[in-house]
Parts: sequence; structure tokens; C-alpha cells
Amino acid sequence: MPSRELLVITDKALCAEMPHGILGLAVRALDWQDVRQLRSSGDDVVLIDLDLRDLSKVKAVKDNLPSRNNGQCKIIAVDRASHLAEAQAYGLGATDLLRRPFAIRDITQILRRHLGLITAPEPSAHEPPLARAPGGASIAAAANSLEELFTALIGGGALQLKEVANAGNQVVEAIGDFGIRQWLDTVRTYHEGTFQHCLLVTGVATAFGQGHGMRRSDVLILTLAGLLHDIGKAEIPLQILDKPERLTTEEFAIIQTHPVIGHRYLLTQKAVSPDVLNVVRHHHEYLDGSGYPDGLTGGEIKDLTRIMTICDVYGALVERRAYRMPQSPSAAIDILTGMAGDGKVEDSLVKALAHAVLEQ
Repeated sequence: MPSRELLVITDKALCAEMPHGILGLAVRALDWQDVRQLRSSGDDVVLIDLDLRDLSKVKAVKDNLPSRNNGQCKIIAVDRASHLAEAQAYGLGATDLLRRPFAIRDITQILRRHLGLITAPEPSAHEPPLARAPGGASIAAAANSLEELFTALIGGGALQLKEVANAGNQVVEAIGDFGIRQWLDTVRTYHEGTFQHCLLVTGVATAFGQGHGMRRSDVLILTLAGLLHDIGKAEIPLQILDKPERLTTEEFAIIQTHPVIGHRYLLTQKAVSPDVLNVVRHHHEYLDGSGYPDGLTGGEIKDLTRIMTICDVYGALVERRAYRMPQSPSAAIDILTGMAGDGKVEDSLVKALAHAVLEQ
């Protein structure tokens, strides 16, 4: 019998086609009510196939996962087009998301990638757990805050601004210690999709503030704005956000609603500054009036928002997606420089961003 297993935690009948073993791992199904057995899972691979809308089940899994084994392979099944399920999965420490409905080949594909990490004789040759990666603690804190933000918006809950601010402080410290390039590399290694983009933009905004010589309090405002700027995407279907092809006119119209959604939610919360609210609503506005949602021009766009706009564009350009490689830092700055020449963004701010991300 193999020394490691694939433990399947489920609240439904196990797929009849599930084999007794996959790639040398014995498959053992556990009803979610037996979730305490996770505590001794050690190096076993865990597949969690639960209704993530049931917070009691999510809490039961979270309370029983090994607390010190950050390198454990955790595959979590999520409903397609559900930001709440995705947020809950990342909150449980998912290393991979398995989209329902899934087939055995989907599990096998994920395991092929991870079995090398599990059985390789030279662990130092592989990526470390996030907690030991450069800037990893700050990235984990920021990602956890994003999870809670998205969950709060979807569920109509309260924003825990103190926790978001704590995550922001960790980001500021980490980028000061490791530099923006290393921090972005770590984000791209451990996160994907909307969370990756939000984390990248947050880091870029922080680096801009530090590179521009801003006071720490002002850098933190930029960092918080980065964490909050795309919160409205919690209500945008994943099949649109993650679509690998060009969006249709109707799909792009749906994307364009996210600043208003985020702004509307934050207006119901306490202690969110007017500057941050302005960023959330207007970070897609351009100086020439071609942006959205309000078609602002020139002086109608506040300074903090102008900064976040270029950080958002830069973050999108250097983001790694399944269907394309990221732009290099210099190529991303060249594109922004072209946008400045077209009158869309402020040239002096692009130059300041270039100093922050290229001259380390």
C-alpha cells in the first residue's frame, strides 16, 4: 500500500468512477463529518469536494487541516462562476482549484504536477511553501484579506478595515525588504486570476509610493486602495473575468459595472476614506474622457486615482495568464508611455512608476 494517500473529503456520494488509486496514491473517501481525520493527514494529498456555501463545513475543514503543513497539496472543488466558492477555497489554503463538474483526468492532471513535489529527492529544487517564499507572509495576509473582502461583498457583510490595514502594513514592509520584482514574482508563482491581479496592483501601488518618497501613511493609503480597487469584481461571473478570448460587447459592459458595484458597497461601510472611494469608482477613467464608468476628463480625476490607474494597467500587463505570458517590466512601461502620448494617462506619473519598478 502506498505510504501516501489521496484523501477525498466530500458531502456527497463518491464518484462511481473514482479508482482505488491514482498515480500511486491510494484513494480514501471521508464523509465531511469525519473531517477530524484530516489532522493526521501529514503529506497526504487532500481533495475537498464540499458545498462551500455551507460555512459550517468550511469551518470544520479549516479547524482540522494540519496547521503546520503549509506545503500540503490541497485540491478544492469549486462551482464555476462562483467568486464566493473561489474565495472560500483560497481561504482554506487551496493549491489548486478543480472546477465542477470534473472528471478523473482533471484530478490526475493536477496530481502529475504535484507528485514531483511530493516524491522528489531534492526538496530545495522546488518552490518553497508560500510562508517561506520572499514576501510570502505579506502575500498570504493580503490574499486572506481579499478573500474576506469578496466574501463580505457577496454576503452583504461588514468590511473589517482594521484587518485590511494590517495586511496593507505587511505589504509595505515586505516590498521595502524584498523589492517589488521579487514580491511580484512570488505573487505570480502562488496566485492566479483575479486575486493575482489585485495582489500585483497592490504591490505596484506600494512600490510607487515608496519610490516616490511618500510618507508611510500615504503609502499605506495607496496600498489599501490597491487591495480595495477591484472589490466590485466579486459580483462579475468568472466565465467573463477569466475568458481567454476577446470579450463580446455585452460581456465588456458587464465588466464595466465593477467600479460602481465596489463603490456602492464601500459607501455602506464605515471609515473608508473619500480618496479610496474615489479610486474604487474611477480607476478606469482616462484623462481624455475615454474611460468608465463616468467618462471623467483631466482635472476631474484626482491625483490618487491617476496613480492607481497606471498601477492597474501595469499590473494587468505583467500578470501571468493561462493563455499568455506576462509583459516584461520595460515593455509594460513602454505601453504606458504610449498611453501617455495619447493623452490617456499622466506622463510624469508613468516616469515615476518606471523609476519605482525598473530602477531597483
